Amino acid sequence: MSKMKIVLTSVVALSFALGGGRRALGQPLPSGQDQLPPGTPAPPPPPDEDWDPGAPAPEANAPPPPPSAGPPAQQPNQQTFQQELSPYGHWEQTPEYGMVWIPNGVPPDWQPYTDGHWVETAWGWSFVSAVPWGAVVFHYGRWGFRAGLGWYWVPGYTWAPAWVSWRYAAGYVCWSPFGPPGYVYPRAWPGWVVVPSRAFTRPIRTHIVPWPHAGPVVRVARPAVSVVATPRRGTFYGPPREFVRQEARVVRPPPHMARRRR
Repeated sequence: MSKMKIVLTSVVALSFALGGGRRALGQPLPSGQDQLPPGTPAPPPPPDEDWDPGAPAPEANAPPPPPSAGPPAQQPNQQTFQQELSPYGHWEQTPEYGMVWIPNGVPPDWQPYTDGHWVETAWGWSFVSAVPWGAVVFHYGRWGFRAGLGWYWVPGYTWAPAWVSWRYAAGYVCWSPFGPPGYVYPRAWPGWVVVPSRAFTRPIRTHIVPWPHAGPVVRVARPAVSVVATPRRGTFYGPPREFVRQEARVVRPPPHMARRRR
């Protein structure tokens, strides 16, 4: 290759890395980045006394994490994935990632990491799925989204408590699935999930914050430690346990009481 071609190739690669696209692990936030755009309503107040997901289980009496929250004794292979996932979805060939898996019967607004709940483990917050195919696709591989195809799962063979990007703010916890290597996130990335922090360890689907309110929360939330390579036992991935425990104890006045005090 000539020197001229080398220079041009380097320039193109550098321009893409600096801003030409959003690769995997560089997830886009909702538009506005770190501040609310003009005309955007402020995030709703955190849950108050009129809304209570139920007191969390006392730490001394909390049940141990289920086996599915930790790594399996044997690493899976492609045949394992085929056997465990084929009854619940279908495989499609893609030019970028080869065979990918698409779940059957999910609603149009479905998002990964919403069918289940979070438990505290030696690996941080691990996802416990409520669907029979979740032990594979929420602990291995990555998720991508494409218009016309929807959500699709790309196989991977490294276990993690969850392959998600974490964020948290007063009253809320946020997460979003990581895309596969080389994935370019669309600007309207539909992956972010937000729940009230008091309901963080509860079944997720019943506590998801609607997107018009969730978007501003994600923008102002701070990042938490997330798995970006092979996870390390003893590293706490996700919102700090102290934050979650403190938020579970927070007592906030009902809206009508807050208005009276002003």
